[in-house]
Amino acid sequence: MIRFMAPDLPTPSGGIKVIYRYVEHLSALGYDARVWHGTPGFAYESWGSTAPVDTGKDLEFAAGDVLVVPETGGSKWSFITDGQPVVMLCQGMDFVFSNSDFLTDEPGAYPGWPQATAAIAVSDAIHAFLERACHDEFPLHNVPVQIEDWFQPATKEKRIALMPRRRREDLLGAVQLVRRSGRLRDWQIVLIDGMTQQQVADELGRAAIFLFGAEREGVGLPGAEAMASGCYVVGFTGDGAKEYMLPAHSSVIADSDVVDMCDRTLEAMEWFEDSPEVIRQRAEAGREWVRARHSPELVRRRLGEAFEAITAPGSPSLLPTDVVLRHYQAFGGATDPYNRVRVAMRRSGRRVVDAVRWVR
Repeated sequence: MIRFMAPDLPTPSGGIKVIYRYVEHLSALGYDARVWHGTPGFAYESWGSTAPVDTGKDLEFAAGDVLVVPETGGSKWSFITDGQPVVMLCQGMDFVFSNSDFLTDEPGAYPGWPQATAAIAVSDAIHAFLERACHDEFPLHNVPVQIEDWFQPATKEKRIALMPRRRREDLLGAVQLVRRSGRLRDWQIVLIDGMTQQQVADELGRAAIFLFGAEREGVGLPGAEAMASGCYVVGFTGDGAKEYMLPAHSSVIADSDVVDMCDRTLEAMEWFEDSPEVIRQRAEAGREWVRARHSPELVRRRLGEAFEAITAPGSPSLLPTDVVLRHYQAFGGATDPYNRVRVAMRRSGRRVVDAVRWVR
């Protein structure tokens, strides 16, 4: 059995959807794979996934099973498996060292998780990061995320879509500069917020332009979904989106360059009005790019390759004995003795080093 531990979020985030899709693919490949939520009876009623789900704060595992743990929290949750082997699922570089400090080394071939035996990276950017963060010879598997089939282009209209929560100030500045240029005219600004999954897909299908406020992304799914919907994407890469946001088929903006975001948006608007073939060709090239690299077929093949190695006889990722493991939903935080001592020691270490530096 392969269980993917997942947080019990009120609604299925992009990261949660990745876990469910992975489990669906593994099930289709013949593995006994399941999502593990900590709250008994937990379920997403509106999320139409076919992935099998186990729930409960404590579950029994058999020898030979595999536990996959998200990287969220960095080393904060490393105590919960009591040294049993785990496979890390990394969907964001920022989380890997989120519980670290500047003065202490993290133990383990995978930072802060000495019991980690392999890691799954969901993008090229994360894979490159983990190659530096992990020790040599630590197994890394690059498995892309799937762009859902419902993101499809419709008849494009004079609509500029954006998601206002990430990089709000930058997006707000760029939009207001476009407004003050006097060239917005009959174009509509569409805020994608508080919508259902289908409403988001519908809006992206109609929008000619998508302003992407990427920031510290592992993948940058909204930009890829917009591209798959036939939008011309103008925005930041947030690092993780650099693998699909290429100058050949999008307008890549330097960090916080609001003036250039305004100018490139105006340029795309002009293409749509006066040179529709230019923006159509660029948007189609972007769509083909993300569809080829985030297809269900590729995701399934990469997962198959990864778990063939992870579940091979003698693999260190296999649990050595029957064991009961706890979900991190059982804890309000890292309040166990190990982490309390660890945090206290780090604080003491910082005070000592600061004192020595002050004396010097």
